[in-house]
Amino acid sequence: MSELLRVLIVEDSEDDTLLLVRVLRTAGYDTVFRRVQSEPEMVAALDAQSWDIVLSDHSMPGFSSGQALKLVRDRGLDTPFIIVSGMIGEAAAVEAMRAGAQDYIMKGQFARLAPAIGRELRDAQARREQVLAEKALLAQSEEMRIARDIQEGLFPAEMPRIDGYDIAGLSRPAEATGGDYFDFFPLRDGNLGLVVGDVTGHGIGPALLMSDVRACLRALAQTCNGIGEILTHANRLLEVDLGEDRFITLIVASLNAGKRRLEYMNAGHPTARVLGRDGTVKAQMTATAPALGLNRDGLFPAVEVVQLEPGDLVLFLTDGVLESASATGEEFGAERVLQVVRENSGATALQIVNAVADAVHRFTEPAAQQDDITIVVLKVG
Repeated sequence: MSELLRVLIVEDSEDDTLLLVRVLRTAGYDTVFRRVQSEPEMVAALDAQSWDIVLSDHSMPGFSSGQALKLVRDRGLDTPFIIVSGMIGEAAAVEAMRAGAQDYIMKGQFARLAPAIGRELRDAQARREQVLAEKALLAQSEEMRIARDIQEGLFPAEMPRIDGYDIAGLSRPAEATGGDYFDFFPLRDGNLGLVVGDVTGHGIGPALLMSDVRACLRALAQTCNGIGEILTHANRLLEVDLGEDRFITLIVASLNAGKRRLEYMNAGHPTARVLGRDGTVKAQMTATAPALGLNRDGLFPAVEVVQLEPGDLVLFLTDGVLESASATGEEFGAERVLQVVRENSGATALQIVNAVADAVHRFTEPAAQQDDITIVVLKVG
């Protein structure tokens, strides 16, 4: 089956035009053509339709290949342009190539014409595909930028300000968006709710689920009595969104600032730690319940309690911090985290979370971050 070829021929000789068309049809192209020999005619032809290729004589009365080429390129068209002429010097040919012509062929050497056209058509198609790919990539990048901006807006804009406490959190996704999550919100009893969570995976899917978790917990915090009831209802409400292959680990805490009392439930999340003023680990807030989504009818009745004292520091993490690996495959691990915290124990909570995140980054260089990392620090004054 012949390949349809729409050819715009810039030529003052009708005989030469018919000769070009014959060569193309002999080569297997189902050629549709239009001949023009002046600027107004060419403008009209370019306005009328798109063309697969332009074949142009070099010098004609009142018109030239240079003028024809400029008309094509000024319109932003990437249509292949081949000069076919019996009178063009080498210098003029080189200048035409610099101006954007793809090739030039001397009349009488038409054996080169069909192969040159085939090559330029393939190159033009490759360029179009590249442009489309770049546009798609730019569109995807813009979508991801918007998603990232939206997600960043879901994290607390300000850290809680409570007399006698210094609280800060940080989350760095492995991709433009991530599935890690931390938040602070008021509870019905007047305590401060604190949550750190991790949706399995990272990227746009977990990020969307994370936003659902945030909305769900904030809404339940206004209607439920205690963090156990909040998690029980959240586990049921999120069942449809999680599906069969995802789950969420969470540690939810309730801070009674006046009594320095921290109640918590750990739903399959990495252990949080309470460090005393001297840097020793006073308490470990290990898992007390399964992750959300593993047992759809699960209950979360038991609440653990930690009594805080002045100088204490509570450290919450996601597994991306602990499991970040060096070039040799060694994980950062809990001991390195604790070392960084102890070395910066006199700093503010915000300085500590940044110090831990920066230490993880240095440890894993030059590799890219493989998982989302989230750190929350609560210091008792």
